[in-house]
Amino acid sequence: MIRSRVAVLAALLLVLAVPAAVAQGPAKTAPNPECPRWREAFAGMPIRMVSVQAGSRSIALRVKSADTGERQAGGFQCATPEEIKRHLILFDFGREIVTQFHMQNVPAALDIAFVKEDGRIFAILKMDPSPTELYGPLGSFRYAVEAHAGFFASQGIRQGEARLVLPAAR
Repeated sequence: MIRSRVAVLAALLLVLAVPAAVAQGPAKTAPNPECPRWREAFAGMPIRMVSVQAGSRSIALRVKSADTGERQAGGFQCATPEEIKRHLILFDFGREIVTQFHMQNVPAALDIAFVKEDGRIFAILKMDPSPTELYGPLGSFRYAVEAHAGFFASQGIRQGEARLVLPAAR
């Protein structure tokens, strides 16, 4: 009898506590102090047109160009999920390098295509938001293109079968 009263009392307390917690809303985290820096870098990326040859198709892509070290470091950090859905980012490192990408401060999963100097897309990886995980291909690359998760598959762009084509430099 005592146990059943305790169980009823515990259930009643739980029922009363849940609405109070819901009314307060989710716990808020402190804004990242680096976000204004990364938001400015993202906003300042110039737009350019590139294309991808996938089989007999040519797919025109409007990309934001991470054309400085600051913009490359920023990428999609502190972007909104809507911005990630709308934009692609092209990274041009000027020569083939070996490096890795992180997903710190990125609120949605991304796909990243790694591209050789000759334009060959040799690796496409999915990157999930994480404060610690690093992503990179097995090998060097000159370009990388970031897009929302699922973008490359939805366009029929597959690693080893597609090429990134940049307009000739003026």
